[in-house]
Amino acid sequence: MRKKQYLLLTMMAVSLLNGHYLLAQTQRSSNSFDSFDSDDQNGRTFNPFDNDSTKQHKEIPKGIYVWTVDQKFGDIKRVDVDTMPHLYPQTTLAMGRQMQYNTLGNNYTARQNRIFIDRKEKQQFAFTEVYDMVLKQPGDFHFTNTLSPITNLSYDNCGNKTNGEDHLQAKFATNAGKRIGLGMDLNYSYARGYFQNQSISHFGATFYASYLGDQYQLHALYSTNHQKATENGGVTNDDYIRHPELTEQSYSANEIPVILQQNWNRNDHQHLFLTHRYSLGFYQDVPMTEEERKAKEFALASALDNKKDSIDASDGTVKPDSAMLFMKREFKPVTSFIHTAELGSYERRYQAYQTPANYYGNTYYNRYNDTYANDSVFDLTNYFSLKNTLAIALMEGFNKYAMAGLKVFASHELRRAKMPMDIANDNATMGTINEHSVSIGGQLQRTQGHTLHYNALAETWVAGEDMGQLKLDGQADLNFAFLGDTVRLVAKGYFHRLNHTMYERKFHAKHFWWDNNLDKETRTRVEGNFTYEKTRTTLRVAVEEIQNYTYYGMSYTRANDTNTLLTAGVRQHGGNLNILTAQLDQKLQLGPLHWDNVLTYQSSSNEDVLPLPTLNAFSNLYLEFMIAGVLRVELGGAATWFTKYNAPDFCPGINQFAVQENGQTRTELGNFPFVDVYANLHLKHARFFLMMQNATASSFNKNYFLTPHYAQNEATIHFGVSWNFFN
Repeated sequence: MRKKQYLLLTMMAVSLLNGHYLLAQTQRSSNSFDSFDSDDQNGRTFNPFDNDSTKQHKEIPKGIYVWTVDQKFGDIKRVDVDTMPHLYPQTTLAMGRQMQYNTLGNNYTARQNRIFIDRKEKQQFAFTEVYDMVLKQPGDFHFTNTLSPITNLSYDNCGNKTNGEDHLQAKFATNAGKRIGLGMDLNYSYARGYFQNQSISHFGATFYASYLGDQYQLHALYSTNHQKATENGGVTNDDYIRHPELTEQSYSANEIPVILQQNWNRNDHQHLFLTHRYSLGFYQDVPMTEEERKAKEFALASALDNKKDSIDASDGTVKPDSAMLFMKREFKPVTSFIHTAELGSYERRYQAYQTPANYYGNTYYNRYNDTYANDSVFDLTNYFSLKNTLAIALMEGFNKYAMAGLKVFASHELRRAKMPMDIANDNATMGTINEHSVSIGGQLQRTQGHTLHYNALAETWVAGEDMGQLKLDGQADLNFAFLGDTVRLVAKGYFHRLNHTMYERKFHAKHFWWDNNLDKETRTRVEGNFTYEKTRTTLRVAVEEIQNYTYYGMSYTRANDTNTLLTAGVRQHGGNLNILTAQLDQKLQLGPLHWDNVLTYQSSSNEDVLPLPTLNAFSNLYLEFMIAGVLRVELGGAATWFTKYNAPDFCPGINQFAVQENGQTRTELGNFPFVDVYANLHLKHARFFLMMQNATASSFNKNYFLTPHYAQNEATIHFGVSWNFFN
């Protein structure tokens, strides 16, 4: 029933967006617009053509400006719109744009990055971390300012009604005046799975608004999400895929026996993010930007057409009497008062109606609230968080002596979790845990100019559960000319001494139970990046040392095509752990032939607690050309390969990737080329692709596993289209 409601809501929203577009088309001229993409430094694209016969030869300014906001302070950072046509097919897959993620085979499933330094910081609510393909943090979300309403509809799928995948996304952005930006993002992903008991669905809706005034600015977003994943525990015997000739019976993918039946992970959560600021400063006159000039020229020309003005434009162009016509008054902030708030509400349920005999090694209670007895499982936990940050900022650039910006801030976070706490007569009842923490800190930042930028942030926790935590983060980049092009050097580093997340310290469920007293984890990283644009070369080197490294581990006995005595939990390595990473990103081109490569070397000083592939290679070989000057075509293949290693297993009961701890059942993965062959096309404001994923599945050693016992889909055909509508 809930699935039907989500589908109905999505269809109604898409219909509403299309209806808005068609109505706007009857009110305005119909215009071409190449895409959201823009080479303009301000993020807007303009179309010099107008199809309305009554307004020929006029340039109608249209486009979109996109930015993200700092999650702590709300600082604006201009970004490119996330609708680039290059590698668009790979963005629809859980393996990622550069195929760097381990997954459970089916699309949209739990995933983990094989490149350790690219793994994201842990979240307090651990159970949704693995769904970062469909979930965005507020700091990653794109706010918009548009010159006209914009709608984007995207759809991609593969397979059929029995085993296929469907993904539908609708984005809408508009402005209410030049200062207020509004929009929404509806996203529905559903994959039935080529193997048994593997279906997964995600539904997310995000609504956002921004106000960019001279003295007051505001950004707000609200999102609601639902995930439902059917867990099969992996196939019972890898030989059904690797060596089918050794088995007594040959199976198709949907017939291969799997470990679990009628097991589900469900997550429901809502988020509210608000950041706003009030600034003190002064006004000064500055020249308009090029797109602002064009917008004003268009407005003046439109006024002339409607006989609302007497501007002399007899030759079809606007002739201002004075250069002052294209000046504007700009506000220069000196001091800002900032408030940022984040609220999150989560519910996680793990349900099972049928569990194999002796599958779990431990059972801590049999009944939950006098229900779900025997082999049934109903693990429930709720989590609520509220965080407020207050800051005062002295702004960078308000005069020639203000070479950097300075902020001081204080934060308070309230956390509350509910989970089984008390056990009586083999029956568990819920209890509540409350925590709070207070931190203070400061930031020194330089973002203006071309040659040198830097950002230093310090934060320490002075009260509450996380008292004693310390975070020091720094980054600087230097840009200079060399042999006719630009060299960019970036240095990054941090020192973090952090308390562990609530669910790392305490988690209670029917078969998993821990109350850990863990030492704070200390991480020190130094990283350097070298980029030379002329040769399109980027070299990245990072060294990291971790004390008291904390991770998830699991162990089980595997015999007679089933798992027994499974245990899993949080582990802590008491010594030092060292990681070395070196990555080369090199793009080559010979006429229409392109060859992009990313080669990553990793070394972990203790593979038992942090297993990593020594080499990970991504390669994309393709032809790029234009047809009739309007159709951009990419024909090629993308591939990834990595050396063998003991890849982390997956534990459905805690929804986490976990290190394999039982040496007798430890499984090596790797040394298999995953190849996607694709045709990627871009025509005006539409992009579409046709792709064969895992084209090498039936070749080589058939070791197409990215997680132990979770095979990837066999070779499948994907199709996708993304269409932009501009009013």
